[in-house]
Amino acid sequence: MKVLHVIPSVSPVHGGPSRAIVDIERALTARGIEVTTVTTNDDGDARTLPVPCGVPVATPCATRWYFPRSTVFFKISIGLGRWLRGNIAAFDVVHAHALFSFAPVAAAFLARRAGVPYVLRPLGVLAPYGMTRHHPLLKKASFALIERRLLEAASAVHFTSSSEKAEAEVLGLKCNGVSIPLGIDLNGSRQNPIDREKQGNAINLLFLSRIEPKKNLEGLLHAVSLVVSKYPNITLNIAGDGDPKYIDALQSLARGLEIDGHVNWLGYVSSDRKSDILAAACVFVLPSYSENFGIAVAEALAAGLPCLVSHGVAISDEIEKAGAGIVVGTAPVEIAAGIQTILANGRGMAAMSAAARTLAARAFSIDAMGARLEALYREILVSQEAEGVALA
Repeated sequence: MKVLHVIPSVSPVHGGPSRAIVDIERALTARGIEVTTVTTNDDGDARTLPVPCGVPVATPCATRWYFPRSTVFFKISIGLGRWLRGNIAAFDVVHAHALFSFAPVAAAFLARRAGVPYVLRPLGVLAPYGMTRHHPLLKKASFALIERRLLEAASAVHFTSSSEKAEAEVLGLKCNGVSIPLGIDLNGSRQNPIDREKQGNAINLLFLSRIEPKKNLEGLLHAVSLVVSKYPNITLNIAGDGDPKYIDALQSLARGLEIDGHVNWLGYVSSDRKSDILAAACVFVLPSYSENFGIAVAEALAAGLPCLVSHGVAISDEIEKAGAGIVVGTAPVEIAAGIQTILANGRGMAAMSAAARTLAARAFSIDAMGARLEALYREILVSQEAEGVALA
């Protein structure tokens, strides 16, 4: 089976989506599927990746094609469009990632015209938060004229959680929505059983994600200021990068709240350092306004960390049902209450730690994701063949 993945960018600056495509390539290749990924050389803002363009690039798990980004807005790439037009018919299935961007729209349109089944993954942008941020009026118009039609004509729409699927259904979409969680490499996760006696009085909270407004770090900083008097040995480790001006504003907020001595700004964390940072933490925190999946949450679960997440994190229901953490609102007082609930019960933390590892192994392994994606592709191909026989 030959599968083509199309995504606007694989730059690390875009966080989860760029990380996920690598794991998807790996999961599918392990199952004997021939994977090709087409993207641009976008590296965020006006930057571009130092990669060869217009030629095949061999990676451990896929053949990559990069094309020059012609515009920053919409990430238009003339070369990418030409390549898709000339090559898309050679693939069995097309899997396009993102909406409101040139690459996935072009891929879906050209696949449909060529009679190639295609899958669209919205990346959470159909949630209320995603539809009302970053050019909301333009998104509304584009959705009515372009994206809705492509989504409803897709062989499947790939949601990464049942919550993301439900949010999209509010828009009245008539599509074949399937929920397939993203997967992570559990073999690379260091187990971190929570033992407060060994940790002593140190309380290390960990935020690990791209730093941007939707992550609600303001609310988290205010929450730490509310609990610091009760837990004077608390430390919030913030791992991730983002807009320097925004990070400066957050650091200024921490100083204004007089908790700057309780906050460590770790910056971008490489994969080599990530396991050490996870192992040193006792609670993972992500109080986002909106999160269509949250790969960092899955990594924290695999490491055995109790997770404090907001209702906006799409896999919050799974965490709550499994007893792997606490789900809270986005207000500082709610986040603070959640932190205190976790920290107040050492035995409860140990139970959450064990439940976190169990949940990660059951629901978020890279092998499980690969099996589910392969099953989806094969189901689509069988359905297409049956339709062809019926028409004949």
